[in-house]
Amino acid sequence: MASSYHMGIISGFTLMSSYLESVESTGKVNAVIIGLGAGLLPMFLHGCMPSLQIEVVELDAVVLSLARDYFGFAEDERLKVHIADGIKFVREVKHFAVADGLPAIHEIEDASGSTKPSPDESCSVSYTEARGRPRVDILIIDVDSSDSSSGMACPAADFVEESFLLTVKDTLSEKGLFIVNLVSRSPAVKDMIISRMKAVFNHLFSLQLEEDINMVLFGLCSEVCLKEDCFPEAACQLDKLLKFKHQEIGQSIIDSTKKIRRLK
Repeated sequence: MASSYHMGIISGFTLMSSYLESVESTGKVNAVIIGLGAGLLPMFLHGCMPSLQIEVVELDAVVLSLARDYFGFAEDERLKVHIADGIKFVREVKHFAVADGLPAIHEIEDASGSTKPSPDESCSVSYTEARGRPRVDILIIDVDSSDSSSGMACPAADFVEESFLLTVKDTLSEKGLFIVNLVSRSPAVKDMIISRMKAVFNHLFSLQLEEDINMVLFGLCSEVCLKEDCFPEAACQLDKLLKFKHQEIGQSIIDSTKKIRRLK
């Protein structure tokens, strides 16, 4: 792992450790990561959590080539990359996700009786591949901002607009977890993003990394939420789920769980 905030991101899985344990032997946990970078976070998760089905969304194909050529990134049946706009990708997932067994997209029938997405939808994932797909259990935003005027180095401002946050909420499963890596030196910007996320998500937690300016935010849709006095037990539960080759990494992640604080 290249950065401590990556461990902070994974520590937030404590907030849904019971759900992760319940599906470990019976199903897959669907994770979407917006932003590939060197591919280290998705590769690490792929290696330590066999139940994860990971999709990475990266805007720039050159980034994917660099990750493959210089950092050993490789796809397989559990780790896929889409070269697409992250905002559009999440919107498409929302439209095609299965809710109560039915596709959520507004579909139209052609003359042959088959269904197609509405004409105004532009898809970065093929309709055949996306139709009837499950909702997302874990959605991670880890993208840099190229606009310094936003007051954020990460993420790009569009990823924390209220309209997108509402789309995320509709995309997540009932026990789903939304994670944002927020990098800003402005207390006012941080307060604004926290306020927006409080308005959208039923529960909000944060992790401030002492050695970085990174703040990791965790949004939950579930009505029921893990209480802070249950964190130690949940952290032990997560520790058992993570398959580490080096125990010191696992300990760093578990230590990070102690710094998670409830905001709502």
